Amino acid sequence: FWTDSEATVAYTTPQSASAGTYYVMGTSTAGYYTIKPVVVTADEIPVAYAGADQVLEYVFGTTLDANIPDVGTGLWELVTGTGGIFNALDPATPVSGLSVGENVFSWTVTNGVCDPVSDLVVIRVNNLTIPTLITPNLDGRNDYFVLRGLQTLGRTELTIFDRRGLKVYENSDYQND
Repeated sequence: FWTDSEATVAYTTPQSASAGTYYVMGTSTAGYYTIKPVVVTADEIPVAYAGADQVLEYVFGTTLDANIPDVGTGLWELVTGTGGIFNALDPATPVSGLSVGENVFSWTVTNGVCDPVSDLVVIRVNNLTIPTLITPNLDGRNDYFVLRGLQTLGRTELTIFDRRGLKVYENSDYQND
């Protein structure tokens, strides 16, 4: 094994060859020889990025958003929690049926030669939050009655009573306003 086409510079470690052109010299018993080039290609190691973690407010579906692999193909899998993956081969696929709490998905990229590489994305679904106190005195604490996750409920009727049981607010289609 040689590093030059004239076979004057020996290549002592051909088993760990990086990408490039090398030369093999074959010699007959009569002393005749021939030199042939050998082109070595090196496969790129795949890289997996499953995207940024997400926090959802009582929303049970989103889009997984992995990077498109430069080399190879990717595959989504559910690790923990719940969730139906629409297209496991699509880096930007919708997922539905998430559960409250932590849902973990794995994006695994392989090129068929190197070991697969995986990355995880965590989608946290917060439960519907209903405040138990409102003090609309504009002091910066509990000034507004905001139901985190309200947009998933559809039409929401809201009635607020004071501590004596008197109705102080009513809205048949509350919109966090």
